[in-house]
Amino acid sequence: MSDARKGRSRRARIVLVVFRLAMAVVIVLFAWRTYEEMAIANARSSGNLEPADATVVDVTEDRNESLGGAGQDRTSETFVWYEVTFELRVNGELQSVKGGGDRVLNVGDHARVGLWHGYVVELEGYYVWRGWHSGLGGNTLLVFYPLAMGYLITLAVAARIRMAGLRGVDDNFVFDIVLGFIVGMATILPLALVPAALGTDHPRFWPLIPVATGTTAALLLMRRQLRRRQSKATRAETDDTDAEGSPARP
Repeated sequence: MSDARKGRSRRARIVLVVFRLAMAVVIVLFAWRTYEEMAIANARSSGNLEPADATVVDVTEDRNESLGGAGQDRTSETFVWYEVTFELRVNGELQSVKGGGDRVLNVGDHARVGLWHGYVVELEGYYVWRGWHSGLGGNTLLVFYPLAMGYLITLAVAARIRMAGLRGVDDNFVFDIVLGFIVGMATILPLALVPAALGTDHPRFWPLIPVATGTTAALLLMRRQLRRRQSKATRAETDDTDAEGSPARP
């Protein structure tokens, strides 16, 4: 029986270590992608993108359509739009970009591009960097974001518990973590629906905002509970002192 418990405990520790390592990797990737987005935005605004000449190797046009309106207000009118993908040869390497503004580019045409560390960010002055949706890696990070956010909020609460000299996470502090997670997830909605609030159609630093709001909400609620506990402990010590100093009843 003891051996079985030790085996389960060892497996649990291994799973915990693997989980922590995976979260560390995801968080580092989020930090790197956020740095990329902010650095690219800064390079564009300051005009520091590297200019280069590109040759159009291939052009692909995808037809998309959808009904008008949304939900119960859907209409029978069909809207059609086309998404153009350009295969470019830049400095001897092939890169694919979507869009390209109003200019029509054909196979064999030359175009001016703006590069950031070798990646095509602008095509003929038109922004073509796909940001967080650039490839499988970016979409995978988006899927893992809620888990990473919850993990960071839990770490913040655990650190605060240790600073307060407490041991373990009781039910009250679990509620703080859940509340922080809910606030963080609720923050994602306006960031997704109203990206213009950040001054761009492609939010650069949005991962920082839900984590910050969720962590702040959790720590504020936790602070309130710690103050209540401290107040109760102070009253209990005062009552004990009064009881010891009072004369015994006959």
